[in-house]
Amino acid sequence: MIQKLLRKYSGFVTRRPFVVLIFVLLVTVFAIQMSGTIQTRTTEMKDFLPKDVEAIGTLFKIEDEFGSTNIVNLVVEVDPQYTGSDEVSDVRDPRVMRYMNQLSDIALQTEDVLEVTSPASVLKSINGGLLPQSIREIREMTYKNGLLDSYISKDYATALVRIRTTDDVDLNNLEQELSKIITQVPKPPGIKTSLGGSVMESQIMEKSIGPDMAKTSLYSLIGILMVILLIFRSIKYGFTPMTTIIFGSIWAMGYVGLIGMGLTSETSGVLSMIMGIGIDFGIQVVTRYRLELPGKSPEEAMMISLDNVIIPMSTTTLAALIGFGAMSLGKLTFLADMGTMMGYGVVASMFAAITVVPALIVIIDKINIKDMYKNLTNRFEV
Repeated sequence: MIQKLLRKYSGFVTRRPFVVLIFVLLVTVFAIQMSGTIQTRTTEMKDFLPKDVEAIGTLFKIEDEFGSTNIVNLVVEVDPQYTGSDEVSDVRDPRVMRYMNQLSDIALQTEDVLEVTSPASVLKSINGGLLPQSIREIREMTYKNGLLDSYISKDYATALVRIRTTDDVDLNNLEQELSKIITQVPKPPGIKTSLGGSVMESQIMEKSIGPDMAKTSLYSLIGILMVILLIFRSIKYGFTPMTTIIFGSIWAMGYVGLIGMGLTSETSGVLSMIMGIGIDFGIQVVTRYRLELPGKSPEEAMMISLDNVIIPMSTTTLAALIGFGAMSLGKLTFLADMGTMMGYGVVASMFAAITVVPALIVIIDKINIKDMYKNLTNRFEV
């Protein structure tokens, strides 16, 4: 029964290669559209563990009752450019305090910001709501009150403006607004200000997922192509297996976009892994075809090849799916996501190997490129 179905399928692919390619291209166009909808997601340590872990469960309860917050820091640093000038050399300088007070007031008006604290706000709280006007007063308060120790470094070269935001803050909007504030608020001479904090780290990671994924995928593609060309010593049979991982990766990412799974920094390297595993399917089809080709037509050789490789490839795919599925049995949830994506990739690569690869090979081998070139040359000469 299975052998009859395989024979019917292989016969259809070899006799109707153009129909197969048209279908593949339609699926690929849809997959490309869906892959464009993939969202990159930031992750925290709590996202790596299941909710049934006691500490994580307690954290979720706290967030449900009291809300969750994030902390962003504006880092104010001493950065003198000229020796012997009147530039700031100590963040306790009244000019710096006024500057941080102004930063705090404006940042507090930003959407999703709950609270802003800084050395200036601490000094105002212990000085009747007023900022000290001399560095001597500020130094005395610094020595007497330990509250400033968590805002000013021991060498008095760095100070922090802490901004507490809601948990569902729009990171892109927050980064733009705070960067605009840093740019627009006049700084005292000898001071530089920058953004910091775990929230901004997550934002940088989210921005890096796409470029890093594209870079690693390109390097993987080039490396695999070089190895295949070296093994097959043929441009035609070297490039043909590459369609397995090209189409397989597109289909896998399209499905990820379709189901709204999303990507994180932990799963951004999955595409390279899919390529490394999926290329094996294309190599199997091409290798078997080249063994069967002598004395046979391309259709006959490909039909026999598909009859003999589909079952072993299916077995390999099933074994891989079991292995990747086992990754979801652990408590680290990001491993489950990684295993799921790799499973999609392996299945997609197998289907690409039994559709795109045989259809392309049959079409290419049925067309005599040299004769086509001669005919075209003769026509132009005439």
